[in-house]
Amino acid sequence: MYNNNEVYRSWVDHPFRFVEPSDKSENLGLRKPQLGALYTVLAHLVSAPQEPATIVMPTGTGKTDTISSLILAGLFVRTLVVVPSDALRDQIAEGIVALRNLRAMGAVNESVKSAVVSKINSGLNEEEVKGLTASNVIIATPQSLQNFSDRALELLATYCSHVIFDEAHHVAAHTWKKVKKAFAGKPSLQFTATPFREDRKSLDGKIIYHYSLREAQADGYFQEIEFHPVREYNPKLGDEAVAGKAIELLESDIKEGNDHLLLVRARSQAKAKQLYEIYKALTKLDLVLIHSGVKDKDQILENIKAKQYRIIICVAMLGEGFDLPELKIAAIHDQHQSPAVTLQFIGRFTRINRKLGAAKFVANIANQRMDAQMAELYEESADWSAVIRDVSENKIVKEIKQQEFADQFKNDEGGKSILALNPSPKISARAYRLLKDDWHPENIENFVARKEEVEYFSVNEKNNLVVLVTSAQVSVPWANTSEISNVEWFLYLAYFHEKLNTLFVHCSGDDGQANHFRNLLAKESKIIAGEKTFRTLHEIKLLKLQNVGLSRNNKELRFTMYVGRNINAIIGDLENNTATKSNIFAAGYLDGERTNAGCSHKGKIWEMDSGPLNRWVNWCDKVAKKINDDTIEVKNIINNVMRSELIADSWPTGLFYADWPDSLLIESELKIHLICGGVSYNMLDVVLGAPNRISDKEIEISLYYEKSEIEKISVAKIILRLEADDFSVECGDVKISLHGERSFAEYLYENPLKLLKQDGSMIFGNYRYYSPATLNIKIPEDLVISWDWGATKIQNESMRKEKDLDTVQGFTFQKIFDQYDIIFNDDGSGEIADLVAIKERDGIIQIDLYHCKYCPANNGVATPGGRIGDTYEVCGQTSRSVKWMHTGEALLSRLLKRFEKSIVSEFNRMLKGDISEIDLLRYKCRDHEMVLGFYIVQPAISKAQITDEQKAVLGTSYTYVKTVSGTDLKVIVSG
Repeated sequence: MYNNNEVYRSWVDHPFRFVEPSDKSENLGLRKPQLGALYTVLAHLVSAPQEPATIVMPTGTGKTDTISSLILAGLFVRTLVVVPSDALRDQIAEGIVALRNLRAMGAVNESVKSAVVSKINSGLNEEEVKGLTASNVIIATPQSLQNFSDRALELLATYCSHVIFDEAHHVAAHTWKKVKKAFAGKPSLQFTATPFREDRKSLDGKIIYHYSLREAQADGYFQEIEFHPVREYNPKLGDEAVAGKAIELLESDIKEGNDHLLLVRARSQAKAKQLYEIYKALTKLDLVLIHSGVKDKDQILENIKAKQYRIIICVAMLGEGFDLPELKIAAIHDQHQSPAVTLQFIGRFTRINRKLGAAKFVANIANQRMDAQMAELYEESADWSAVIRDVSENKIVKEIKQQEFADQFKNDEGGKSILALNPSPKISARAYRLLKDDWHPENIENFVARKEEVEYFSVNEKNNLVVLVTSAQVSVPWANTSEISNVEWFLYLAYFHEKLNTLFVHCSGDDGQANHFRNLLAKESKIIAGEKTFRTLHEIKLLKLQNVGLSRNNKELRFTMYVGRNINAIIGDLENNTATKSNIFAAGYLDGERTNAGCSHKGKIWEMDSGPLNRWVNWCDKVAKKINDDTIEVKNIINNVMRSELIADSWPTGLFYADWPDSLLIESELKIHLICGGVSYNMLDVVLGAPNRISDKEIEISLYYEKSEIEKISVAKIILRLEADDFSVECGDVKISLHGERSFAEYLYENPLKLLKQDGSMIFGNYRYYSPATLNIKIPEDLVISWDWGATKIQNESMRKEKDLDTVQGFTFQKIFDQYDIIFNDDGSGEIADLVAIKERDGIIQIDLYHCKYCPANNGVATPGGRIGDTYEVCGQTSRSVKWMHTGEALLSRLLKRFEKSIVSEFNRMLKGDISEIDLLRYKCRDHEMVLGFYIVQPAISKAQITDEQKAVLGTSYTYVKTVSGTDLKVIVSG
């Protein structure tokens, strides 16, 4: 190359100079991040040239000059530079050819010739690729390289000595894979400001240099950012509020002599057109609309560069590779959801230019549904300079920590290969007693097994974790021959919980393989089996056994498996120990969330789940605590399991509430619609009426939709019909939109409604479920609280938008006013509760749900008493609200959405506090504990006259709330 290429010869004869700013160079020179990157990369190319490397440099720190310097200083024979866009291709090409800054500072001698650069615009054939041999640098987009034939791309790879990916967070995208594969083994360098992708795919390159955003800010390469929020909850006015503030800032900057431009960002072309009309109506400044669909797009871009417009409204334009320093104000009408895209976008505005003013961003912070990583940007007093710095650091540190985890996990190539497989083992293991001195993870090097070949193994000494992967040739099931075979792969895991002296062993193969593996690492270990394994069921509430295996001392019948409802017949055997528990699998609630657990007398423990290695280790930690806790009485667990009984002849009486199936979680209901009579209703806006037992064989349940504040209409009826050893569902032509439309009746047959019975039992389909521990429980008397309602019209329930205080809800609001920071009127169809009261104390967000009900009037007079009917509906509503346990942000977002919807009709749901406080709590709940409280407010109940029947119905709600949430239900009544 030296003899044949005069450009390359000039690089060798006149070496690159690493010039640092000084008085001698008039303070011209390579910047701190440029020098750091150059020295680090050049060292990497000497020590590990075939390992892909990632260089992290924030926008505005001189990445293009760093790439140019690296090509010259490293004497790269021929470099392929891959960029994500045509604009960036042209910008990089211009920088590499001009070398303006490098020549001005003296880093590049005047005798050094500029590189011959070829820009690839489309796919090339083999002959055209051969024509690139005169080039020193080839610049292409992945889209153009994708159009190369495999042979042409391989030929290009043989000609190039190095490959550089600019804006490398695109590397893992589908269109880049072909390029990466062709250049495998070549020195590969990846430059980016954001080394993470939102699709969670790896960049496949170790971060060897990271110049943080914090350093860039401190060193003056990244300009401070001003954030100017507006808060407008009415969606019809939000865009106008943002536009008005952005124009105000632009006109102020122009008046102060700053030659600034305003960029208006929209998510879609339709939205951009709407914004164009809004801005046009608010200002006389020149503005332009640009997106991929406009005519004369290239000419408009040239006019933008010539600064013919003050306001530019765009969709997915002016991104990477577009450099216009005067862009200093951004109006964000549609927020970026991803940190990577947001950080890149912000970088366009924050480059240091002493002739221009500060970068300014405008956004509507009302009711934003942002990812947790970016939520802080849209808080009232957000410091954007600090937030984007912290977000960038947190994300990059996370990437580095993942690399560090991989490094500590592997002692050799085996660990790296295992992690590349992305193992996701089943959550299962056997547990053993083991002393630390008997734990020998190093023995894994000696693993030998008949017919198995060791593929990879690794020891993570820090986490006491051993991972082994083997393969074996196995015969095919359909042929009796050794001529053909399958390859079967096996995963082995061993984790030692040192503090509790407990070893966990997992094997995807059989028990023999698992024991062979365990004996190699911990020969002296003793299995934890028998009753101890059943301790894993401890603390699971509403425990429902799904399959049970029993062993009996019976010659004719030694082992029997019971599944589903047949389990009911052997509950007595479990309680009385007349048979030995062989295995149990059960489901229920733990800390308010659905869970499951399996355990066997022989020591196997499992969950019906799978997950990454750290998920398996965390599960082992939790199991270790339970099986080593000798205070857990297994008999007590079994005594409280749910029983079931067939409903044969007639529907039971005392059914007072219907709820959606457990399969419809809060998060799901937000996305599901019911289609009734051709009209679509959101699931959360449709409520079930009380079960009406119209005959021994039929139950009718109405579906209601709240048309307005005062009008609730019935949109359909559900009929549950008892059949011979079965049941059926009818609801007309109602359909459910869930992964496509289907019959709602069919869905409810497969996923039965939950009906609550007065005695505390529950009906699913044609079976009644109950637990002896929760049957016929009366509410504790100390949880029934009486209020003096005075002259309040307790026959009137709701305040409505008029804020009528002479109602049950209004009186309750006044009574609790001083106890809370925020009180929200959530009354109406789809409510969480009638009143949602919130206070924040000592890092805990307390949210209390008040369910209010009126007292029926007789001849205009409302008299409290002991009527059982006054308890049914409010108890059902309270039981349903337990679904909001552990939903955190979803609960608060629901309040914001309901506020936004009702404020349009001048119904302000905020009774105390400001809606912005709920918005703020939506972010805080991510790292603050959120506690729910449950209250029934029913003045129709007289504490002096309360009956056992009323106490039983209230006890049903109390037991359900207490069991699922761990929280007491309090009932407020009349005296």
